[in-house]
Amino acid sequence: MEAASRKCASVIEYRIGSQLVRIRVNRKVYMPSVATILLARNLREVKGLDVLDLGTGSGILAILASKLGARRVVATDISRRAISAAIDNARLNGVDNIEFRLGSLYEPVRGEVFDLIVCNPPMTPSPKPLPRYTWGGFDGRRIIEPVVKEARLYLRDGGRLLIPVISLIGIGWAYRLMLSSGLKPRAIDYTVHPFGKRLLELKDYLDSLPSSEYVYDMFGRPCWRIVLFEAARI
Repeated sequence: MEAASRKCASVIEYRIGSQLVRIRVNRKVYMPSVATILLARNLREVKGLDVLDLGTGSGILAILASKLGARRVVATDISRRAISAAIDNARLNGVDNIEFRLGSLYEPVRGEVFDLIVCNPPMTPSPKPLPRYTWGGFDGRRIIEPVVKEARLYLRDGGRLLIPVISLIGIGWAYRLMLSSGLKPRAIDYTVHPFGKRLLELKDYLDSLPSSEYVYDMFGRPCWRIVLFEAARI
């Protein structure tokens, strides 16, 4: 499933396979990233499923799941601004089967189970706090670790977690974490992306992290890898 985007005034249009998702630009809310789009273009086989979008941000994944025929979608975020923006984007796209809930990680869905969990957690490692929607703690694992460890509790038998992992936090570490958390992971897609300004400023710190990995492209630019995992409950 291919993805493309086009900016129209204050709205960005994302063409993801046969679906068009329109997202209103909001500088105070996490906009779809390279990892988000990688996840979106692999969002398949959701028709009739109950889907949880953990940390919805702009709401693009929840909206796409709804457009693809999910029976029910619950979208959560710790940010009131994000929830408000996601509700606005859902209206913009004419979808009405998404339930938006405010809260941290799985807190808003305690006791519920789903067929599919999608999550693009903040994973940027940094010795100093960054904006909440991008900072993954000192080693980049502060959010993704509890997301993976607790996923099994919120998945039905055979349910799946769809989650990207960046090489700056350790691809192998994340794979082993999924296995030890009662999940059966498999890599289903990947991409490589050059460091932006923030990561270039953090490069010396990233070099000090034992699990951090990156490659150089043909232009000599450092690039981080994103591997998308589908991890089934076993």
